[in-house]
Order: sequence, then C-alpha cells, then structure tokens
Amino acid sequence: MNSEILAINVQEFINDNLTSDIHKILLSKSKFSKVSSKELVEQIVSKFKAKSKLPTWFNNKNIYYPNKLNLSQTSSEITANYKASIIDGKSIIDITGGFGVDSFAFSKKVRQVTHIERNKELSKISDYNFKQLGISNVKCYSLDGLAFLKNTTNTFDWLYIDPSRRNKDNKKVYYLSDCEPNVISNMPLFMSKASSLLIKTGPLLDLKSGLKELTNVKEIHIVAVNNDVKEVLWLIQNKYNDEPLVKTLNYKAEKLQQFQFHFNEEQNANATYSVPLSYIYEPNAAILKSGAFKTISKYYNLHKIHPNSHLYTSNGLIPFPGRIFIVNNIYDYSKKEFKKARITKANITTRNFPDSVENIRKKLKIKDGGKNFLFCTTDLNEKLVIISCLQI
Repeated sequence: MNSEILAINVQEFINDNLTSDIHKILLSKSKFSKVSSKELVEQIVSKFKAKSKLPTWFNNKNIYYPNKLNLSQTSSEITANYKASIIDGKSIIDITGGFGVDSFAFSKKVRQVTHIERNKELSKISDYNFKQLGISNVKCYSLDGLAFLKNTTNTFDWLYIDPSRRNKDNKKVYYLSDCEPNVISNMPLFMSKASSLLIKTGPLLDLKSGLKELTNVKEIHIVAVNNDVKEVLWLIQNKYNDEPLVKTLNYKAEKLQQFQFHFNEEQNANATYSVPLSYIYEPNAAILKSGAFKTISKYYNLHKIHPNSHLYTSNGLIPFPGRIFIVNNIYDYSKKEFKKARITKANITTRNFPDSVENIRKKLKIKDGGKNFLFCTTDLNEKLVIISCLQI
C-alpha cells in the first residue's frame, strides 16, 4: 500500500482522470515522483468501477482501491447489504475478507466483525478504508482463514465464507469441494466455530449439486441485479434437517422482485398448459435459476406454453416477478409465414427452440433492437412458433 497515493494532488489527478484514456496515462511518465503511472491507472480504473458497484466507497474521500482483479471479485454494495439483512446476533467472522465490502455491511448489523484476509496488501487496504468509512467494530487480521480458525479459541454467531472458484492453476471450478478453501472437507471446523454459516457461491453452481455436497441447509438465496444472477447464498444451521427454503430476489431500479418456495412444493405442483393467450410472462433470472417452473404456474394461476419452454400466459394481466408482454400475433416458424408480420427489427429470445438467435436473424432477415419482441419457442402442440409481443 503506497500511502503517497493519498496525497491531495494525487487524489485530484485520479478524480480528474476517471474518464480519461488510461493507456495514454500508462505510457506517459508519472507526474508524481513517488507514485508510478501503473499505480495511478490501477486507482483510476478501480475507482471508476466503484462508482456503480460501490457508491459508498466512491462518494468517500481518500479511499484506497485495490487492483482491478481484486475489485471485480468483491461483492457489490447491493448484494453485500442483502447478505447483512440475513444475519443477526453479536458476532461474525469473514474468513475470506478481500476488499471488505461484505464485512462493512455486516458491521452495520452485528457488534463485532472479524475480517480475515491472507493477502497482506489487501488486508491493510481494507483496514485503512474501514477507518475512512467511520467503522470501528471490524478487526482485521492478515492471516489464512483456516489457520486462524484452527488456532483461535473464540466462537462466533456466524461464519461467512466466499471460497475462490479458481484452483491453483487459475482454472475455474464449479463444485464446492474444488473451491479454495475446500468448504466440504472443512465443514466440521466451521461448525465448531459458529452455529450458523453463510456461504457465497457463483451463479453457475447447480442447486442440486450444492445440496448433494452440503448438509443442514436451511435456506438458499438466489440474488440477481437487473435480471443478472450475481450470487447464490447458502444458509447452513447446525442440526437443521428440514426442507430448505429457496428465496429468489431480483433488484431492479424501480422495485425488488421476490419469490420463495420449498423444493417439495415444486415436486408436488401441477402446472396447467395453454396455447399463447393475451399476455406472455418471462420469469426473472433468479426464478429461472431456482427451477420453480411449476410452482410459478400454480402460485400466479398462469398457464405454461410448454413443459420445457418456461414461458407463461394468461388472458388477464397479472403482476409478476419478471417481464410481461402483450401478444400482437403468433406465426409459424417459416420465412414465408413471417413475411406477413412486416417486422425488420426486433429483440429475439429463444426458449426450447432448436435454432440460435443468430440463425433466426439470418433466416428471417431481422436486425437487432427496436420495440418489437419475438419469442421463438415450441408450443403445447410441439409446433415451432414465433410470438410477436410488446413489453409492458
């Protein structure tokens, strides 16, 4: 951590160049004798990204930013605040602390936060920034998280872990047992130090695979921001053996979309089916990730277009956690038939359909964009159709 970066004139340079050509700065000689061009660019790039991802950090003076990679691996402020809303009690230990965004959020909810980060530079940066942000109830230790747990005699109300989804060769891994640290093999250690665990995994982890590896799962939280799944959270409670509750959330600018269910509800639900009616409903990404396909049909009294299409329909308009479209027309999937639509520009989505969006555009000669939406899907009669819609 180069403290010279925090000098007033250096900070002014960083703020003045947030939208400048960073390559030009990188190739130019630094204006500051004790701060290199590379360091300046690292601060500029990371602070610019923080404007939307971490507004509290961006809006505070003299924040020290890590490199681009470290910042990209941290939670967003939105998702960190949501994680804090899940926990309670007096203490939590974050054994993969990183830049400290999650620990900062936890500090607003519990009395004492222990932030463990083995990267000494990153630990020092986090400790410094906590003070700039007015936080005094976070203790930072630059140690390996597992080593700290093995050596401490303390216990905590909660343990939080965000295991790295890359192995020693820097290749992506998808199973919890392949992550670093290995959550599965270290579970007895974790449970000996805290009665409740919160584990963050990436959006690509299959829920059924996670449930096969983990025990005592009380809740699974699927968190999306603007219809993009950012993380899956696993709440594990010692001795919990009932059916886990699945909560889905999609943060949108105008509102928060929420839906929750138990897996046995999905197994026992009976969906109804219909040809496309007046309205089409597309569940948000968090719901699609959860697999609540029949439960959604039953809960909102909507008909599925096909067992494998995951599009829903109704004659009356119903509030829904996802996108809603009004149907203009339905066409057979053929160039000759679609000519009747006289549509040359549209947004295309495929659901349970053999052709790619690229091939559809070539075949039907449709440019991307505009107000029209085309759902290319398979209907109840196993027929390939194009549903022409406008979003509500």
